Amino acid sequence: MKTIDFKNLLTPASLDINSDVHKQLLSLRNIKALELIFHLNKAENLKWLGDAIKIFRNCNAVERDIVLNKPYVYLWIEKYKSFSSMDDIEKQTWIWNGFLHIFLQLKYKVNATLENFELRISVKPKDLFFMQGQTENQNPKEIKVISENDHITFEVEKEMYKVNGQDLNKLSNNQFITNEVFWFEEYVNIASSAELRMNMGITEIVSEEIKETFEEALQLIKCTWPEMFDEIDKNIENIVFFNPPGLPFFSDFRVHGIIFACHVTRPVVKVAEWLIHEASHGRLNTLMCARPHIFNDMKPIYRSPWRDELRPLYGIYHGCFVHCRVLRFYQLLKQNRSIQNDELLNGEIDRIREELQLGLSTIKDHASLSPDGETLVRDMNDLVMG
Repeated sequence: MKTIDFKNLLTPASLDINSDVHKQLLSLRNIKALELIFHLNKAENLKWLGDAIKIFRNCNAVERDIVLNKPYVYLWIEKYKSFSSMDDIEKQTWIWNGFLHIFLQLKYKVNATLENFELRISVKPKDLFFMQGQTENQNPKEIKVISENDHITFEVEKEMYKVNGQDLNKLSNNQFITNEVFWFEEYVNIASSAELRMNMGITEIVSEEIKETFEEALQLIKCTWPEMFDEIDKNIENIVFFNPPGLPFFSDFRVHGIIFACHVTRPVVKVAEWLIHEASHGRLNTLMCARPHIFNDMKPIYRSPWRDELRPLYGIYHGCFVHCRVLRFYQLLKQNRSIQNDELLNGEIDRIREELQLGLSTIKDHASLSPDGETLVRDMNDLVMG
């Protein structure tokens, strides 16, 4: 049995998944969620899911990570919460999407050997990636999936379609900085405008100026804090732009591995700060998957240094973690002379340190912490006071 190292949790994640037990546990969390979905819905068209779970049990950490730690897998699991209220076509589309992005990924990314089987399902042509050019008639079509001798064939209206891994991967392999993700509409349908505090629409075109700014920001992180760049590179799937007005940046565990960014112009150093900020939310979610850090309820009754409204202690704890990493970034910028503007850097360092002192004081006074949470709070306090 591996021992989980709960020390130095502020440091960036290891590039080696075999050394990152927290991320391994995140994959296992998703397997448990898939098992629950399968056992509660054995009457549904989900035999493929039971087969996938068996394969996952025999996969190594790298193989599980390749398939399971993807934003759409988290979204697919989240959408199951509304499965009972879906109509028949919505249910079949959900099943089809899981089959594509979980089961078939095992074949084409992990090279798993598949048993012979047939699957029949009815979905609209727009949801069949090999028929997306058909736009006129969107009446559902029955598709027969045939797995025979470890080859996959799709049959629609007696016409056969052979699909390889390259065709399938075109669905999800977007540019890192993008406005194109196939699941955006699905996400917006479950994330209300009240929850997001904005009406969210995807950006039609990412301007070259903004794209270059983000690329420069990533390069600044790489030169200043290479380990943090590696964490972003290894754990963030896409930076996805949405139209203003709205939040500057945000992330959401329901599409874990995504950073959403408002399509507006910002200074390079502020973009770098926000990328570290949001990537750190994702990292803390990964760390807290192993064991809880904080036991308080989610009542928003505490003053936050970073929000005008009252917040739960969980949110302030997250805020302290991400701002400690941002503080470290600005300290390294100053130390490495990455930016020749001491006045700017000193101002940011003083601002963030003051906010962190307030946030950590609230946590110390009111939070019920696990031993892991207490260790992390000590580490955060040492950084702020150092």
